[in-house]
Amino acid sequence: MFEWWYNLESVAAFNNWMQLLAMIGAALTTVSVLFLWINGNRLTRHVMEREESARRKIKAVEKAAEQIRKELLATQQNQDIADQKRRLAEMDAGALRKEMELTRKRYSDAEGALKDRIDELKDMNITHGSTTTQPATAVTKKALLDSQQRQMLAKLLSGGPKGELDIIAVLGDPVSHETAIELKELFEDQGWSTSEIIQSAFSYPPQGLVLVIHSKATAPSYAKFLQRTLTTAGLPVSAQVSAKYPEWSISMIVGETE
Repeated sequence: MFEWWYNLESVAAFNNWMQLLAMIGAALTTVSVLFLWINGNRLTRHVMEREESARRKIKAVEKAAEQIRKELLATQQNQDIADQKRRLAEMDAGALRKEMELTRKRYSDAEGALKDRIDELKDMNITHGSTTTQPATAVTKKALLDSQQRQMLAKLLSGGPKGELDIIAVLGDPVSHETAIELKELFEDQGWSTSEIIQSAFSYPPQGLVLVIHSKATAPSYAKFLQRTLTTAGLPVSAQVSAKYPEWSISMIVGETE
């Protein structure tokens, strides 16, 4: 049965076949490795393409979200304006007229008291020149807020967004400081968070109310609502941008009154 094994030619032929089979196996192995390498590169490229596609989709979604946020902000601002107009329309006209009558009465009483005081000074033989000087030195600056504006401002703030507000008064100006205290109490009553009043010196003190932000990009979302509300209440308001003030905050400078 194994006679071929003792035959040199048979063994040589068998050895040749084994070498051939080994070469074929090596060739198949090489081809397999080549296919694996090609498929690996293809899979890597596919994964990279999918990652790049995912990044593009994420950027597209972020861009769309930013656009939607801007549209929502614009819609909210328009809604705030509509709400302010509606609240003004709903204000009790009778109460406002009554408040105006009380204001007129107080002004009339004040004028009467001043006239009586002048008459008293005349009775005390004070000269005309000193009489005109005394009221001039006693006159103080006009308050920034009257009772009607205070009532209107409180009603407008009651239905709007709340936030943080820094209030700054003019150093050495008692009317500015008193008005700042009054505004601080009014805003806190309506749910706002205010800092302690800062008294600051100015080379050229501002007039009226000045809203200051670090930049338009870092302005609080309620900044425009605050400006519209103060304007609607009839207060003199202006806006400034200054990098000296903190980001994401808004400051209100209570300036001088005329």
